[in-house]
Amino acid sequence: MNSKSRVVAALTGSIATGKTVVLDYFRDNLGFKVVSADSVGHEILKNAEIIEKIGRTFGAEVIKNGSIDRKTLGKIVFADKAQLAKLNEITHPAILQKTFEIIDELSQSSPVILEAAILIEAGWHKYFDTVMLTWCKPEIQLNRLMTRDNISEEEAKIRIASQMSFEAKKPFATHIIDTSYGIEVTRFTLEKIAREIL
Repeated sequence: MNSKSRVVAALTGSIATGKTVVLDYFRDNLGFKVVSADSVGHEILKNAEIIEKIGRTFGAEVIKNGSIDRKTLGKIVFADKAQLAKLNEITHPAILQKTFEIIDELSQSSPVILEAAILIEAGWHKYFDTVMLTWCKPEIQLNRLMTRDNISEEEAKIRIASQMSFEAKKPFATHIIDTSYGIEVTRFTLEKIAREIL
């Protein structure tokens, strides 16, 4: 994805491993523009054609007042991997297309980072020369998630276990970012990565 004039990197990592803090540092301190695949995904769910396809696939109960009822849809797809795969088939091509349109525009004037939680699961990592993966000690991840989402330890463990593991993602990463010790320590890693890719 990088050319001599354009710098585009990708960032991924499991839930509560510090992706947002890393992104904020790249944006606020290192001059990168940031694109969130999740935000693009929310926009795509407002697209009339996508809404119609989702309604046909999952039933009228997932549509409320002409919009996707994300809570109802979430209950269906997160309880059943086959249903999630169906949703991804509908949304992923549109998300990817829109994401690259945004990246193409932004990268003409600034280095860009795409943040995508499912970058590797969706196979999107192959479009990037630089793939950064956030990680922190499992007990820190657990505490962060419980605190952030105000959930029990059991719920937090279920959410973490439902994602692709760090070990499975690691082979696809060009850079590992350990956020266990907070941003003051992590920033040295981020500045080193920025120097390398710029």
